Amino acid sequence: MKRKLTLSAIASVILFIVLRFQGAALKTPISKRAIVDLEFADTPIRVQELFAVWNMQTVRINVWIDFLFIIAYVSFLSLASKATALKWKSNSFKQIGYTCSRLAFVAGLFDVCENILMLQTTAGDFTTVSLQLTFYCAAIKFLFTGFIILYLLISLSVVVKNKMTQSKNIGNQ
Repeated sequence: MKRKLTLSAIASVILFIVLRFQGAALKTPISKRAIVDLEFADTPIRVQELFAVWNMQTVRINVWIDFLFIIAYVSFLSLASKATALKWKSNSFKQIGYTCSRLAFVAGLFDVCENILMLQTTAGDFTTVSLQLTFYCAAIKFLFTGFIILYLLISLSVVVKNKMTQSKNIGNQ
């Protein structure tokens, strides 16, 4: 599992950098968050503002690359949550880790739906309902991934503290 975790972490970082580099042109004075602004564009007026200053091919390529990123980050978050769950002594926190491992796939599913809707939007085939659906898919995805990352950060601090305590106890013997 350690090898898969490392590979998925490396793939996530590389694809994140590729997305940032490839989508750099999407960052403008009216779209400071680049593609994220399209994810949260819940009205036709906002979409038209973005499309007026963006190259549509750049947007589409960015969304297609994001499909690869989804595979990488879902794998990483799922594997990291599972590996972290094994480090906890508390059954409650172990269970949260296993839940986070599965929740990563749910976040990925919302991200896939969001990307499909954004591709539909870039083709000019959108409604207020489809834009709001894109918005909610993005919001839920970010909520779930944020929760998983919070769990991992809390777990990391506990694991480091436990290792320091173990080292200290070994040194005192």
